[in-house]
This record gives sequence, C-alpha cells and structure tokens, in this order.
Amino acid sequence: MSDTAFDLVVIGAGPGGYVAASKAAELGMKVACIDKSYLGGTCLNVGCIPSKALLESSDLFYRAKRGLGHHGIGQGEVGLDLQAMMARKEKI
Repeated sequence: MSDTAFDLVVIGAGPGGYVAASKAAELGMKVACIDKSYLGGTCLNVGCIPSKALLESSDLFYRAKRGLGHHGIGQGEVGLDLQAMMARKEKI
C-alpha cells in the first residue's frame, strides 16, 4: 500500500460529507472520503431514493389495476413482478 497525503479526510460520505469534500476540492484541497458503505449515505443508497422508486412502481401498478377504467382505458389482467421492481430499485 502506498502512502498518500491529503489536506482533508472526510469521514462519512452522506449529504453533509460529500458536500464538504466537494467544496474543499473546489478550494484546491486534496480530499479523501471514507464511508463504511457506498458514497452518498443512507438516503441515496437505501433510504429516500430507493424507497421512492418502489413507491413509484407501486403507484403505477395501482393505477393500471384500478384507475384506468375511469379514463375509458381498458386493459387485460395486470400483474406485479416484485423481482423486477426490486431490480429496478437497485439500478437507481
């Protein structure tokens, strides 16, 4: 392992951490971000964003299942593929 010098080491790369690291880099500092998981924190990786992706898929399913008839749109049987919904969530 090589030794590398940094002007600033940010512990935690959630919303506050990556903003601090970005600003320090803009100011010319050599910055490292350390996080136990993926950069972006809980909201980006497992909380807000993935949850909203699942909510959107669920809402679309509900609309297709129950709401289109009000608009004069007929459809066949609507199914739910939970594995596909979860895969989409993971890609986002």
